[in-house]
Amino acid sequence: MTTNTRSDRDVVARRASTAAAVGTAIEYYDFAIYGSLAVVLAKLFFPATQGFVALLSTLGVIAGAYVIRPIGGLLFGRLGDRRGRRTVLLATVALMGIATTLTGLLPTYASVGVAAPILLTVLRLLQGLSAGGEVGGAVSLSTESSPSKRRGLFGSATSIGVAIGLAGAAAVVGTVSALTTAEQMAAWGWRVPFLIAAPLLVAAVIYRLKVEDSPLFLQMVEEAAPPKAPLTEVVRDHKGGLFRLIGLAYSTLTTGALASIYLVVHLSGVLKYSLSSSLWLTVLIILVPIGIIPWAGALSDRFGRKRLLATGMVGFVVLSVPCFWLMQQGSLALAVVAALILNVPFAIQQGVVYTMYAELFPTRVRYSGVSLGFNLGGIIGTGTASLVAASLVAATGVTIAPAFYAVFAAAVGLLVLLAIHESSGKELASGVAPAAADAPVTPAVPTPADR
Repeated sequence: MTTNTRSDRDVVARRASTAAAVGTAIEYYDFAIYGSLAVVLAKLFFPATQGFVALLSTLGVIAGAYVIRPIGGLLFGRLGDRRGRRTVLLATVALMGIATTLTGLLPTYASVGVAAPILLTVLRLLQGLSAGGEVGGAVSLSTESSPSKRRGLFGSATSIGVAIGLAGAAAVVGTVSALTTAEQMAAWGWRVPFLIAAPLLVAAVIYRLKVEDSPLFLQMVEEAAPPKAPLTEVVRDHKGGLFRLIGLAYSTLTTGALASIYLVVHLSGVLKYSLSSSLWLTVLIILVPIGIIPWAGALSDRFGRKRLLATGMVGFVVLSVPCFWLMQQGSLALAVVAALILNVPFAIQQGVVYTMYAELFPTRVRYSGVSLGFNLGGIIGTGTASLVAASLVAATGVTIAPAFYAVFAAAVGLLVLLAIHESSGKELASGVAPAAADAPVTPAVPTPADR
């Protein structure tokens, strides 16, 4: 009987983790194709005479999409804590996919003038709104469906979705770029990666329809009414957890963006490697995180989340400057080696941090807490990483300047870790019974044990 219980729970965990990965894959596929095509889109959606300013404007649209994410987090987080994770995740993935597909149908600046960048921005904001509720729900669903002793492993699925989305985007854009001339790419080739989101959307919705809701959420609503104002509870009772999550999100999202999607802009736009080579390099370096992420998640179940996450952050402090220096030596082979090395600490962080997010809040307000904190951290993290990095290069003329920004972000994360208690192996709190604020990993209500 014990074996069957463990087996059944593992099946639920695997389904929930796969559903979480599917949604985040689409979210980061969209984010990555926009970033990968930034050099091309800048010439199509902004006046060609603006040159580098047009590139900065294109990257600025990414930042704008992140500004609206907290609003999406508040909206979908409230619904997720009151109505359940599954239903809301269906809505977020559908909205994201539709916005991405419509981007591929937009007219350019040459066709409609200033309306083109406006429409582009509107769709990016719509995508940002829906994406604001995606990660909080995916993290909640995967971790709440997992056995406590294997939560790090199953919780890493969200990060695997991120890596798959980034790699898939780079592969698609790289293939289209290789099969088209520069003129064809500007005329119609750039649309293909966005339009591919349509079949991905259908597949994601079909799979999420087959997944049951989080067992911990269902247990919680049987024992008490869902929170009427989850955001109020987060701000009132879990301020410490919220600020810690914002700090972790800023640190890991900034370093992760600089080690992955920004490299396409840096290698092609700053160091002048070919766009096609830069994109395929991105595919290659993302294979490293896909292999390391679940391994890091499993190790965090054994050795602790803090130890693994600190290892990744120290890696960025030590390796960022040498790796960016290698990239600018004029050798694509050296650039490949440098990028691969830099993505090892990125993968370690990704394998651990999403599970840590969930462990900072009780089930009662987890969706809202993770959504709000992650998206606020994302505004100043991923949302501005490429823009800040490109601006540093433009302002200083120093092509390794982004490396110093990565070191700073990693140092911030190490400071935040000092204020976080180890949470691996402990049951997730429900928040139903009275509990001390900012103690989310204390088992307030007994949950099915991993016997």
